[in-house]
Amino acid sequence: MARTIAASTSIAEILRLCPSARRIFDRHGLHGCGGENGPAEPLEFFACVHQADLGALLADLNAELERPAEGYTYRENLADYIYRRFFKAAIGIVFSLGGLWGVIALLQISRGEALLQPQLLPMIHAHAHAMIFGWVGLFVMGFAYQSFPRFKHTTLWRPGLANLTLWLMLAGIVLRFGADSIGHGALALSMGAASAAAEIAAILLFVLIILRTARQSVNPRSPYEAFILAALAWFLIQSIFSAFFFFAQATAADMQETVRRIALLDGPLRDMQLFGFAALIIAGVSQRFVPGVYGLGAPKHGRQRMIFWLMNGSLVLDIASYLALLTSGNGVWAWALEFSYLLMALWPVLLVLQLRIFSPTTQPDRSWKFIRAAYVWLLIAMFMMPLLMPYSLWMGEAFSHAFWGAHRHAFTVGFISMMIVGVSSRVVPILAGVDSSRLANLWGPFLLLNAGCAGRVILEILTDVAPAIAYPLIGITGLLELGALGWWGIGLWRVMNLGKTRRATAAANATPVAAA
Repeated sequence: MARTIAASTSIAEILRLCPSARRIFDRHGLHGCGGENGPAEPLEFFACVHQADLGALLADLNAELERPAEGYTYRENLADYIYRRFFKAAIGIVFSLGGLWGVIALLQISRGEALLQPQLLPMIHAHAHAMIFGWVGLFVMGFAYQSFPRFKHTTLWRPGLANLTLWLMLAGIVLRFGADSIGHGALALSMGAASAAAEIAAILLFVLIILRTARQSVNPRSPYEAFILAALAWFLIQSIFSAFFFFAQATAADMQETVRRIALLDGPLRDMQLFGFAALIIAGVSQRFVPGVYGLGAPKHGRQRMIFWLMNGSLVLDIASYLALLTSGNGVWAWALEFSYLLMALWPVLLVLQLRIFSPTTQPDRSWKFIRAAYVWLLIAMFMMPLLMPYSLWMGEAFSHAFWGAHRHAFTVGFISMMIVGVSSRVVPILAGVDSSRLANLWGPFLLLNAGCAGRVILEILTDVAPAIAYPLIGITGLLELGALGWWGIGLWRVMNLGKTRRATAAANATPVAAA
């Protein structure tokens, strides 16, 4: 091969030809990606994703290639692989306190043939908390620690402190699980207080680390960062409200009071978690990640500001209207709540247009089907929101738990979990230095996850009109989803271990390498 680097040359090949080129890549945000050998993607892909000047990169790299051979030793540090700890912990939560516990609760609902079973409330709330803080929260934190410094062409501030946030979050999740399971009494209150302290401390440190990392960067601020900053604020707010929600339940005098408090507080809490934290962080990361990684191109019209204010404004109106409606009983607030739902059905359309999700991709990958499906589920979930009140009236109910539960599932599994699976399936092979085209195509997990989600959404609504058909089948949908996540999770774990093995081998054989 000629000693010339072209746009189509893979980064792995560039580093084989010229190990000292690492220093140039590090300046542009590649630090640690791909391990010792680097990722298999071509240089032009790297330049697009990291918003680097391809021409300047080529000039710098070819100049480096022509320099006299220079000793270079690759060294990976905690900031380069910390994401693995968070991703593995999140997968572990799914198969213990989160997803598995939810499947058991769903099977109990199927067996009891009722969505509302008071004895299942502790199990359902423990599941929900573990999924938000463990599954979503840990994946978001791991991705942020790995990717945000590279997006900003800087390094992670205080990696050791970032590692501490993992243990604080895990401690908080386990303690809250125990507190929710016990429900009432001094022990439950003590565990709940310790859980809240650990989780709030972890999130405060997480926000501080991301802000200080951004402060180190000399890059100008981009529009997507407003979404990330708002998501961090909602992440912190919901953690405080979540603690308040727990203590409101744990101190209720009887089951009737418990149900009343849950009816008042559960909706606003879940909306903060789903539309404030999860939706905003996904919207922000998607704007920075999806068009470049999948070659969708830039949108014709920038809609970031409108999307941002619609997401936050509709959420604030939603929470305020809901609380006012339940505390005052004034029907005017029902109209305000319905208006907030209509606004919430608008921003997903604008976001899909902004990202050009349904445009042809020039960078096909096994993960793309998950990303596109996630945004289809987002549209479905958010279009369901303004239909809640008409549907409830049609069914002769004040509030249809079946319809709302179906909407929640379309959003949490269809959108959030599908995005987690898709993004991680693209990112982890790059970070491990593995060519994703040589990995399994993931059609099995994709089909199972969509089948489980679609089945759950349809069957949950059918519990209102055909319970004899819906309840015996609804428990199966949870098993399908857990099976899909298990199939995907084992594969992702193996790829992460491959990167870990390569790091250990490189450390054992670390000697200065002369440039070719």
